[in-house]
Amino acid sequence: MKKPVSILFEDKNLLVVNKPAGIVVQGARDSEISLLKTLKDFIKRRDQKEGGVFLAVVHRLDKPVSGALVLAKRTKAAKRISEAFRQKEVIKLYVAEVEGSLKGQSLIKTYLKWDQKAKKALVFEEHQEGAKESLTYYEVLECRKKRSLVLLFPITGRKHQLRAVLSYLGFPIVGDVRYGAKTLVLKGKAIGLHACFLRFPHPITKEPLEFLAPFPEYFSLGNLDKTLNLGFFNKKFEALKNFYKE
Repeated sequence: MKKPVSILFEDKNLLVVNKPAGIVVQGARDSEISLLKTLKDFIKRRDQKEGGVFLAVVHRLDKPVSGALVLAKRTKAAKRISEAFRQKEVIKLYVAEVEGSLKGQSLIKTYLKWDQKAKKALVFEEHQEGAKESLTYYEVLECRKKRSLVLLFPITGRKHQLRAVLSYLGFPIVGDVRYGAKTLVLKGKAIGLHACFLRFPHPITKEPLEFLAPFPEYFSLGNLDKTLNLGFFNKKFEALKNFYKE
C-alpha cells in the first residue's frame, strides 16, 4: 500500500514522518485535508482496523514548512513526549534558504507578539505588552548567488519564530512572501525552511532516537548536499547545547 508521506520511524508508540510542504498538520479547513487525517486513514487501511485510529500531534510544523514530525500512537507516549518538549529534551535543528547574503553566526534575542489579523509574528527589540522572549541561534553554512543556506536552532518555540526573526534581520526565507520574500516556491505552497534534524528520548524505553529528514528537491544545497548528515547535526548540537540549558 502506498504511503501518503515518507515514514522515518514507526513502532507501537511512535510515528515519525518527513512532512511535505503545503499540507497542514491538524485542523484543516473544509476544502483541504490534514496530514493527521491522511495518516489515520492510511494506518486504518494498512492495519485493517475496524475502529478508530489513535494518533496524537505533539508538535507542529507550519503548513509551508517541511521536515521531521513526530506523532504519538498511544496516550502514554503522547503525554511523555509532550513532557519531553517542556523539559527541553527534544532537539530540533532547521536549515533555511534565505534571500540575500547573510554572514557569520549569532544568538538573536528578540520579543515576538502574534498579530491575529495579519496572521504573522511581530518582532520587537525590547519587551512589549503581550510579547514573549525569543532566542534563536543562526549560523551561515553557505552563501552564493544572493542566497544563503542557514543552520537554525530555535532555543525558544514561538509561533513563526524562525520566519519572523530572519525577516527582521533582513533575510526572509525564500518563498515566504508573508514575511517579505520576493520569490515563490512550488507556486506558493512551500518556503525554504526544513526541519532536518530531530532528537529525543523514546517515551517508553528512554532510548535516544535521532532522525534526519531528507531535503525537498527545491532546496539548493550545492556543495552541502552530502555534508548535511546525522554526524554533522550531532556535532553542531553538541557545540550549541549550552544555549539550550540556560
